[in-house]
Formats: sequence, structure tokens, C-alpha cells
Amino acid sequence: TQNLETSYNVEMFRPPGSTGLIPPSHFQARPLPTVPRMAPTWVSDIPLVQPPTHHDISERRPDNKRPPVMLWEQDVSGNGKEPGRRGRSVELAGSHALSQQEQAELISRQLQELRRLEEEVRVLRETSLQQKMRLEAQAMELEALARAEKAGRAEAEGLRAALAGAEVVRKNLEEGSQRELEEVKRLHQEQLSSLTQAHQEALSSLTNKAEGLEKSLSSLETRRAGEAKELAVAQREAEVLQKQLSKAQEDLEAQVTLVENLRRYVGEQVPPEVHRQTWESERQELLETVQHLQEDRDGLHTTAELLQVRVQSLMHILTIQEEELSRKVQPSDSLEPEFTRKCQSLLKRWREKVFALMVQLKAQELEHRGCVEQLKGQVAELQDQAVAQSQEQAILQRSLQDKAAEVEVERMGAKALQLELSRAQEAQRRRQQHAATAEEQLKLVANSVSSFQTWLQSTMAEVERATTQLPCLSSRVSYAVRRVHTIQGLMARWPLLSCARRAVPHSCQSQM
Repeated sequence: TQNLETSYNVEMFRPPGSTGLIPPSHFQARPLPTVPRMAPTWVSDIPLVQPPTHHDISERRPDNKRPPVMLWEQDVSGNGKEPGRRGRSVELAGSHALSQQEQAELISRQLQELRRLEEEVRVLRETSLQQKMRLEAQAMELEALARAEKAGRAEAEGLRAALAGAEVVRKNLEEGSQRELEEVKRLHQEQLSSLTQAHQEALSSLTNKAEGLEKSLSSLETRRAGEAKELAVAQREAEVLQKQLSKAQEDLEAQVTLVENLRRYVGEQVPPEVHRQTWESERQELLETVQHLQEDRDGLHTTAELLQVRVQSLMHILTIQEEELSRKVQPSDSLEPEFTRKCQSLLKRWREKVFALMVQLKAQELEHRGCVEQLKGQVAELQDQAVAQSQEQAILQRSLQDKAAEVEVERMGAKALQLELSRAQEAQRRRQQHAATAEEQLKLVANSVSSFQTWLQSTMAEVERATTQLPCLSSRVSYAVRRVHTIQGLMARWPLLSCARRAVPHSCQSQM
């Protein structure tokens, strides 16, 4: 059966127009046709390959199996011109009758191989479809990666531009904040210097005023000390008068008790109603009398003082006159008229001296009252001056407090400016941090872009490797397709081969 199949294959692969033996040059190895590289989209549209030529298929057969089959094919396909070949064909027919079982096994193996080849073709088509889909997906991924790369580059350019703009803005802000800081420092220094100068001037003026007030207060203290001494003298005089007044009050109380005793004694003899009326009227009269007596007592007190002074002066004058009279005048009867005349002249001079002394005392009293009134006026004036100075001191104290408040306000303003300066510095620091974060993000984007580029390059390398493998796969597919067509051709000639097998025994029997 194997020999018959081989002869069948040889007959099928015989070159057209040949009736004898096949030349050895027919079995020489020939190079396979090269398949051109095509785009990834050709895989789904693979055209059916034409059936292989007899030369291509015969080249894949081993040379050691061809001679007997060739002889048999030449004998079968001949036109009866060579009688020697028919005898050999008879021998082959006998051997063919003995190997039908082997032919059946060969056919089953060829069918299995055909199924296997069909399965391989199907697998190869599926593989080619998968590779096509994979290539299309990779192409789409490449396009997406290219778009992503373009977007990444555009974003990187935008980030670089934004970073450059942010850097410019940061520099401008730093310069502006530096200028503002210098301006604020200069204004603050000027304000502090002006406020310090004004405060020093105010302090110097207040110090001068305080020194003047201290001097005036010291002078007032000295004047008050003198007035206090005068008041102490006046108080001592008032104490003496108070003692005299107390004595007069004691006398008055003794008289009042005496009057009360008398009234009590008299009231026992009078009815109660009459006694009450009398008591009320007497009480009013006594009150008026007491008031008049107090007034009279005051007047008498002053009069007593004046009289005491006069009596003292008179006693002094009398003692002087008595001494003079006792020393110079010696009374006698013969000198009595002269004595009377001297006494009258002495009395006259005494009266003149007493009058002059009284005038002097009255003048001293008036002068003392004027001095007292003047001192009282001076004391009131000094009190007014002290009140005015205290008010002025309070005003100065308030102005000093106002200045201190202004200084405190300026200090608070300086603190506010310092806070604004710290806030500006904090904002500048935050801007620097934002710029640093932007730079870090830009670095991260650059790193991601570089990693993306490396990944894209690796993907492109894989795609290139896949494209380099495509010709090999396409050649394998074309080879499988050719084998399938070859098997299909063999299967199509199977009925002719069976007819030939049936015709061979009949021819052998007819010859016998």
C-alpha cells in the first residue's frame, strides 16, 4: 500500500509532458520562495495559497523511496509501447494485492495527519488572528502612548512655563516684599525717632514744670509754716480766752442754778398751768437774755482785755509818777499851791499819756485786725494757688498719661507692623515652599515622563520583535496551507487510485 501511495504521489508530481523516467535534476533541492514583510493588517486577509507544484512536493520526498514507484507509475501511465514494463507492473500488482492492509493504515495515518494539519492550520489562523488583535491592540496602545507622551510633553512644557512664571512671580513678590519691608522699617524707624524725640521733649517740659511746682510748693510750705506759727500764737490766745469764757460760763451756770432754785421755790406756790405758761415765757426771756449775755460777755471780754491793758499801763505810769514824786517833791505848807499846780499838771500829762496810750492801743488793735484779715486773705490766696497748682499738676499728669498712652499706641502700632512683617515673611516662606513643591512635582513629572519613555521604548522593542517574528509565522502558515492543499489534492485523487487498484487485478486475470 505504501508503494502504491508513493507511486500515486509520483504520478501526481510528475512534470507535465514527461512519459519516461524522471531526470535526477527534478529531485534537486530548491530554495523556498521568500514571503515579503507586510503590515499587521494582512493576517486576517491571508489569501489561499495555490496548490504546490509537482517540483515543490517532490523535493520534500526522500529519494530512496522513489525508484520502484516511478517504475510502476511509468508502467501504468504508459500507452503500451514498452512491453517489458507490463511484466514489472504485474509483479507490482501482486505485491499490491498483498499490501492492502498497509494501504488502509497509510490512508488512516494520512487522514489523521490531514486532521492534524487542519487543526494546526486552525490553530495557526487563531494564532494569527490573536497576533493581529494583539498587534492592533499594541498599535492602539502605541497611539495612546504617543498621545499620552505628547500630552505629557505638553503638560511638562506647561509645568515648565508655569514654574518659570511662578519663579518670576516669586522673584517679583520677593522684591516687592523686600521693598515693602524696607519701607515699613524706614517708616517705623522714622516714627520711632519722631515719637522718641517728642516724648523726650514732653518729658523735659514736664520735668521743668515739676521742678517749678516743687519750688513753688517749697515756698508755699515755708509760708504755711510761718502762718502755722502765727496760727499757733492765735490758738494760744484763743485758749486763754476760752478759759476765761469757761469761767464766765461757770458763773452763769451758778446764777442759772440759783434762778432755777428760786423758780422752783416760786413755782410750788403757783398752779401748774400758770407755772407752765410762766415757765415758757420765762424760758424765752431767759434764752434771749442768755443770748444777750453771751454777746455782752464777748463785748465785756474784749473790753476787759482793753481795760486790763489800760490798767497795766496806768499802774506802770503811777508807779513811775510815785517814784518821781517821792524822789523830787517834798510836800510842805509853804509850797502847797505849787504842789497842787504840779499835781494838776501831772494829772493833765497823765491824762494825755493815757489818751495817747488808748489811741495807740486802738491803732494796734485796728492794725492787728488788718494784719489778721490780710493773713486770712493770703491764706485763702495760697489755698487757691495750691488748688490751682494741684489742678495744673493733675492736668500735667493727665497730659503725661496721654503722652504715655500715645507712646503705648505707637508701640502697639509698631507691634502690629512687626506682626504684618512676620506675616509677610510667613507668606514669602509659604510661596517658597509652594515653589519647592512645584519644582518637586515637576521633577516627578519629568521622572514619570522619562520612565514612560523607557517603557515606550521597551514596548516598541517588543513590537519590533513581534514584527520580526511575523515573517517566520507567515512562512509557517503558508507551509501549512500548502500541505493542506496537497492533502486535499491527494484525497481528491483517491477515487481514481481505487479504480486503478480494481482495474489491475482484472488485467492480470485477463493476461493469465
